[in-house]
Amino acid sequence: MAKEIHAVHPNIEFHAISCVAHHDICKEQGIRSFPTVKVLKEDSYDFKEIKLGEVDAEHILRALGFSNDSVEKAKKDASKKAKVHEVARVIPFRLHDVHDAWSGKIIICSCFTSFYFFLFCTDICREDAALSFEFALKTGIHMSNGPLSPNEETAFRDWLELLSKTLPIQMKRTHDIINLLLENFSKAAESQSKMDYLISQNIPVEPKREWRTCTYGDNQMGYTCGLWQLFHIMTIGVVEYNQHNAAIPTRHASEAIRNYVEHFFQCEVCRLNFLDMYDNCAFDGCHRLSAQPATTEREWRELPLWLWETHNDVNVRLMGERMKQNGQVEPNSWESQQARWPSLVACPNCWREDRSWEDERVFEHLHRLYW
Repeated sequence: MAKEIHAVHPNIEFHAISCVAHHDICKEQGIRSFPTVKVLKEDSYDFKEIKLGEVDAEHILRALGFSNDSVEKAKKDASKKAKVHEVARVIPFRLHDVHDAWSGKIIICSCFTSFYFFLFCTDICREDAALSFEFALKTGIHMSNGPLSPNEETAFRDWLELLSKTLPIQMKRTHDIINLLLENFSKAAESQSKMDYLISQNIPVEPKREWRTCTYGDNQMGYTCGLWQLFHIMTIGVVEYNQHNAAIPTRHASEAIRNYVEHFFQCEVCRLNFLDMYDNCAFDGCHRLSAQPATTEREWRELPLWLWETHNDVNVRLMGERMKQNGQVEPNSWESQQARWPSLVACPNCWREDRSWEDERVFEHLHRLYW
């Protein structure tokens, strides 16, 4: 987009601000989700925010007050660029398992980004999930000044209580933080600074850690992969917990995920798409996930399988969106198949001959991977 605009007006400057590194600035500007794009005319302090569906060269030029001729030239340049992308269309089949994860940035928000995933990465998954949990506490809970709203408080408490029951005991540091926050919830919900102080005074500082999956050389990208892993670990944990305790209704767990995404996940595109799928009962979630405590493991398994199906559907949709952005036609059935996870190489028993999934084998694969 910057290149398209610079081709018309090279003096227009683009700057990206990381809300991780500059949390206070983002709070002052009222930025609660990604992507957020604001334009500022020269000699003005009046920022104009570009709507989510209008983040393109045409709308940015119009917001800055440029003429229709400039806008039309930018549109023609974009059209030429799209035609170039139609020349090559290659979707490689990877020999490693492919997984995707949510990823949000201040200018561009790509909800999932592919990465090579170890077939059995239980320890790495736990470590990355724990790191993302702590990272979210620092950057994703208090997105505005002041205390959490009543709805945010409820969503945050439900999330912590669910994690306290469903994360494996090996994630001891994470359990310690969760228990601390639940015991001092009113203080944690009051402000970011008070939650940070609470943790710093009670949880030992660890050496700096980095994510080890799907970073593409950029450590910050690992956050979203780790968060996705946390979701999967938790859903498997519901099955484990229910085998030995009063059962957690699968609908209760899915609602906790939904409300966490609604209030604390910062990528607006990702959030809206997830909420639309959930609220419209995608993959028959309204019937598969029960509000009443189920009594059989088969019923409990519906939760991790539902999340897995939701995840795969998003992978396919986003691959189509990427192709569309590059001026390519919609993915065919073979290309869509490559976006689904686990691959035939990673889990050959997960597949039937007709290329449909074998649910029991898929659950076993998820259990081996995340538990």
